Amino acid sequence: MAVMHPDDFLAMLEALDRGTLRGLRDRAMLSLVFAGGFTGGEVVGLDAGRDQTRDGRGWIEARDRGLQVTLLDRRGLRRVEIARTASDASCPVHAVESWLSFARIARGPLFRRVTGEGRKVGSERLGEREVARLLTRLTTVAGVRMLPRPPS
Repeated sequence: MAVMHPDDFLAMLEALDRGTLRGLRDRAMLSLVFAGGFTGGEVVGLDAGRDQTRDGRGWIEARDRGLQVTLLDRRGLRRVEIARTASDASCPVHAVESWLSFARIARGPLFRRVTGEGRKVGSERLGEREVARLLTRLTTVAGVRMLPRPPS
């Protein structure tokens, strides 16, 4: 996993198109990766709610102050709280809520393919490679240089 400076995150968000379903989805994915320190595989494995798919590796739940993300892995459950921020433009909770609303997702995989020239949301879950491609594209477009995480 690489380390990203908050200014780089904001530059990457600015490179996304806010007026398309794909842009809303990518903004929500990027926001969760940054806010929760999740891997691409963890983010695309999330469902819109608990126990909704067989291949789901976690889920999100709306809370008063933000989102609770629950991940299932070989060690058990891991819960991460994602708080609302003052600015909707960079708020990960707002990004996820916008994606869910405009994509009309109530059940199943949280992050899905956008098809039909960006006008339709498919039912199938995105793959981990899609997140890697998104990050690669955004780092190039935004001029961001990712630094390797320092050893623990």
